[in-house]
Amino acid sequence: MERIGRAAWVACSVAVCGGLLLAAGVAAAQEESGAIVVTGEEIRLMKANKMADVLNHVPGVTAGDSSVGIHGSYKVKVLVDGRPINDPTSSVGGVNWSMVSPDKIERIVILRGKGGVRYGQDASGGVILITTRAISSVSGQVKSYGGNQDTGFVSAGAQARAGRWGAEVSGETETTQGYVVNNDSLRHKGGVKAAYSLDEDRALSLGADYVEEEKGLTGQPDHPTPFSRKESETTALSAQGKYFRTASSTFFNAGRQRNTDVSKGLDQQLWVNELGEDLSSSLDAGGYGELAYGAGYRLGQASGSTFADQSEEVFSLFASQSLQSQTSPWALTGGLRANANTAFEDVLNPELKLVYQQQGWNLTGAYSGSNNIPSFYQRYNHSSSTLPNPELGMETADNYSLALFVQPRPALSGRVSVFYNLLNDRITYVTFDDGVGQYQNFGKVSYKGGDLSLTWKARPDLGFKASYTYLRATDEETGLLVPAKAEHQASLEGCWQVTEQLTTVLSGKYASEVYRNKANTKTVPDYILANLRAEYSLGRYALFTEIKNLADTTYYYADGLLAPPLTWMAGLSWKF
Repeated sequence: MERIGRAAWVACSVAVCGGLLLAAGVAAAQEESGAIVVTGEEIRLMKANKMADVLNHVPGVTAGDSSVGIHGSYKVKVLVDGRPINDPTSSVGGVNWSMVSPDKIERIVILRGKGGVRYGQDASGGVILITTRAISSVSGQVKSYGGNQDTGFVSAGAQARAGRWGAEVSGETETTQGYVVNNDSLRHKGGVKAAYSLDEDRALSLGADYVEEEKGLTGQPDHPTPFSRKESETTALSAQGKYFRTASSTFFNAGRQRNTDVSKGLDQQLWVNELGEDLSSSLDAGGYGELAYGAGYRLGQASGSTFADQSEEVFSLFASQSLQSQTSPWALTGGLRANANTAFEDVLNPELKLVYQQQGWNLTGAYSGSNNIPSFYQRYNHSSSTLPNPELGMETADNYSLALFVQPRPALSGRVSVFYNLLNDRITYVTFDDGVGQYQNFGKVSYKGGDLSLTWKARPDLGFKASYTYLRATDEETGLLVPAKAEHQASLEGCWQVTEQLTTVLSGKYASEVYRNKANTKTVPDYILANLRAEYSLGRYALFTEIKNLADTTYYYADGLLAPPLTWMAGLSWKF
């Protein structure tokens, strides 16, 4: 308690002196000041059915069906309308993407390598802020598709508004038999939301989501686990409130995970509960910017069949000051967050951002310090392929970046950035010779590289996006490269609206080879993929299809798992 009180006192002093990051609302102008903004219209043109397909075209971002990473780090916070959707029972980077649909998104703001001061710990990779469309009049959508590998999906949702009140309900089911032995999965999801809005400055919303999934875990190709099964359940409750400049976000996430393997006599369960409250406000600093400040609280509890009950708390305070004169092209934002952890040492995390902006271009330099707490899963989970490590420690990160954004014409824009991230006691998954692995602190690791992206609207009906990321992840103690980090990644996407009804999207991706182990003696080969999406709209109805891995390429994920062959699906959606 003495340690908590000391950190809280330091945080209070910081808040009084005034120093921190971004306010809760993120304006589209941040596209020109260090953030990447993806609009709802851009998402609509992508014809994407999964969040991973939306995010993977962003340079430096790597997303999967239940994960997301930025510049090699999978410690990324994802918030939907202010509430976190990170999976409390996951290892690292786990995200319940089923809690948000690309069809409902109004805007995505991506903060690469920053955001920890405003949004707390476990954000060394960055923060992804997703805003969904407000509940409007009576409307809804039914969507269904099927494909090879006995894949099936069906979802339905409806919303209604009456005066100041709004309500929404949704549900979906997805199943597949997979492409290798013990690769099947079955997932169900349901959600409800209620909202009350007195005006644009005073509003309240309540939400509840439930997700359950059962699937097989295949293991490494050299060490298969044909009898390894996983069951998981997640319940997410949230309450969001706004009163003029003050915003409150309260959430409760409860997760349960069960790993079994009859061939090894394994039957292990893990329960994780997380209760959180974030309170933020801001003050107008006249013609010089804005002061943002707030506080946060987290209570994490875990229990399982193979370890004693655990309980941890985090208390935090933050403040930030932005300085910008209306007559100056320069803007400065600086801030600090104090985190008091009951299970780990207390931490002060600073951020600093300097922007020079002119018509059609801007240059942004930024620094942020952050810390990542090892998850309960990393410390205590035991499965067919993972051993627990209760002694796992906290990792810290110092992130530096410089980004240039240019838009010489409305139809043409580009971004070049370089970054240097230094992590101490980095948490990483290490695979042993028998195929079983464990999360360990890796010592000192550096991530350095750069991103290049280009967006070009060649014609009103034809657009292109290209990106390239160079990442060199090095163990500073040995000089060897960090496993599972591709040095080169590139993507190209073209969207062609063939007719008023028909839209096609063709995309390609390249990833260079990666090392699978710390000694850099085992590699995963490089690969090239091509994907195709198409949609034919008939008013309220739409026919759509998607083919992934068009060339039926055999390739492996960075961790050595065999990736899917050619997969296809076709479906129908109806909006009312």
